[in-house]
Amino acid sequence: MSTHLQLANSTTMAVLCGITILIVLLQPIIFMIVAFRRGKELNMTTTEMKEAARSSAIFSIIPSLPIIVSYLLLVPALGRYFPWLRLSVVGSAAYETMVANMAAEALGLESITVPNIPADIFIFILFVVTIGILGGNIFNVFFLKAYDKKIESIKNSNASLVPIITTAMFLALYGTMAAPHFTNTANIPAIAAILVAGFTSIFVNKFAGQHKKLKEFAFPLSMIVGMLGACVANLLI
Repeated sequence: MSTHLQLANSTTMAVLCGITILIVLLQPIIFMIVAFRRGKELNMTTTEMKEAARSSAIFSIIPSLPIIVSYLLLVPALGRYFPWLRLSVVGSAAYETMVANMAAEALGLESITVPNIPADIFIFILFVVTIGILGGNIFNVFFLKAYDKKIESIKNSNASLVPIITTAMFLALYGTMAAPHFTNTANIPAIAAILVAGFTSIFVNKFAGQHKKLKEFAFPLSMIVGMLGACVANLLI
């Protein structure tokens, strides 16, 4: 029987996703060319610019690990190529999984992990995930400048209020996304992952005060340690 994963892992899907990713890869190449030209204008040596590029590349490896982990988590449900596309452009495992599941549930499926999803429903899920992420980008195009002006105005009138507002917004966002998992007492590994990752993040950020570069690794390290915590919890239950 034909399954949605045959479509997801097909050559056609690979070509379509690959074309988009190639376009995305052109952007950093263009940025590097422009940066090197600007460096020459500032009388920087080629050695200095190469060293800066090398250091940036090295310190980008560990912070990029969550993207690889997220990709591996999405492959069993959405195939090899579409998660590669989504996480190469704009997106995250939390968003992709949440929105894909919402689309699947709206069409009567239990989740995106069920086997043999009909091809039309699978394509609909991909469209929902892709179009849904555009909301933030479209908002930025039309309203980001006005939003920044308003934030700057609030800063000038009451600087202490801005951190409170932005922190409250992020807490509300993460709370909304985490609550279904955190309150699901039947899923002990998920709760263990959240708690272990949270404590790890606090621990790493605390030591980042003395080691500034460590702060860049807080998220990937907490994510990896949280996954290990989930594995341990799964073995114990």
